[in-house]
Amino acid sequence: MSLAGPRLDRPSAIGDEGRARAASLWIASLIVVAIVAVVGFEIGEPSLLPTLGLIVGLTVAGIGLLERDGFVSLVVAHTFLLTFGTAFALLVLAAPFVTRVGIAASGCALALAGIAAAWADIGGDGLGSAAGGSVISYASMLCSAVLGTFLAAVGYFGWRVLTGIIGFSTPIASAAGFLLIVAGTAGVVRLSLRWLPIRQLTPRDRRPAVERRLAVVRRRLLYAVVGSIGALVGIGALALAGLHTVLTSVPLLAGALASLSSPLLVWPIVAVGAVSLLAGAVAFLLRRTTRDVTARTTRRTAAVVVGVVLSLPFLLGLVLLVTGAGITLGPVLIGMALVIALVLGPLAFLVLVGTGALSVELGLLPARATGPAVAATGLVVTAIGMGRANPLIVFACIAGAVLVWDSATFGLGLTAELGHLPETRRIELFHGAVAVGVAIGAVALVTGLEVLRAGLFAGGGAAGGAAVVALGALLLLLPLRG
Repeated sequence: MSLAGPRLDRPSAIGDEGRARAASLWIASLIVVAIVAVVGFEIGEPSLLPTLGLIVGLTVAGIGLLERDGFVSLVVAHTFLLTFGTAFALLVLAAPFVTRVGIAASGCALALAGIAAAWADIGGDGLGSAAGGSVISYASMLCSAVLGTFLAAVGYFGWRVLTGIIGFSTPIASAAGFLLIVAGTAGVVRLSLRWLPIRQLTPRDRRPAVERRLAVVRRRLLYAVVGSIGALVGIGALALAGLHTVLTSVPLLAGALASLSSPLLVWPIVAVGAVSLLAGAVAFLLRRTTRDVTARTTRRTAAVVVGVVLSLPFLLGLVLLVTGAGITLGPVLIGMALVIALVLGPLAFLVLVGTGALSVELGLLPARATGPAVAATGLVVTAIGMGRANPLIVFACIAGAVLVWDSATFGLGLTAELGHLPETRRIELFHGAVAVGVAIGAVALVTGLEVLRAGLFAGGGAAGGAAVVALGALLLLLPLRG
């Protein structure tokens, strides 16, 4: 993959047909950038070009980085796709329904994305990889959010139980709470010993002795769990029989039982269980993620990691949405924005790139010229969105679409026949100059026709403007593509 212009002329020899020559792409890029800038000023959004350029550029960079094999590069790629990619998809799909000029903004975003994809040599395979990675990241985000909610509920319930045990003052209740904590901690530590790589980190000559000691520790922990549960059952039976007063009748024994719920005794035991569980869980996850280190598992792991990380702002949005109603409207709006963006955004991106990959697979988009085709389509959509504006701007968008397609496909033809090694900049510039000259002549002719229509046939209204644009498009297509 290459994201820089000059490097496109040096990657390989004949047969690398995925990218047009650099000079042709520069001509197409300048046309797209100029049209987007003019459209931005026309619709009253001068910052349209830099804003869309940032969003589209990082989205295409994310798709391009999916070709790398490094874990960090893949994490960055999926992060870009689930942040800037979702913003790009929401802009393309939702903007036409939000504002009057949304269709024009959507078309400009598509045009910039198409020309950026042409530079980065992104085709159907890249779009398919982006769609598959988005599915994994989105599913892991939702699963992590559900699991995080469950763990938060368990933690809250455990905290309430622990604070309740510490607050006990009667000897029987203190003893029962202490036995419950001992049973839970012993069970957790015994489970963690199965996950921790103690044997693997021990020298080979000492492993038999360590295994024997671990077996003894596990057996004693099992005894502790069984004994604590048995003692709990016994205390419960005494309480039901009304014989628990026998234990509390001895002052020294009653005081000892009541001290079992002291924070100085409870919290260290709980800390041992919590640290053991955390260490065991980390060891288990590391073992699972590093068991089969292949390119496929690395890609899947990177997508899962990004999804898990993005579940944190999703949970934050849910918390603000639920708890912020009684405070002010600001937290509710922030939470709603986070939830909507993280729920609908990846779906919109999946629909967009999935549609592109499917279109390439079905032949609706050319496999060799996916980027130029998307760029030209975006300019046509921009022309549709600017339909109520000056007809000359509409025709400029149509002319730009034809020029972008003509210049890019000419560069693709040179690549297919000659590869990237021969120097073809002069012929590309000559072809581009002729095409731009024809477009300028067509624009000048349409300008004259529009002036004539406005002066002599002013009653034609929108129909007259549409006729002028259609005539100009035909005049442009005949010399360029005939």
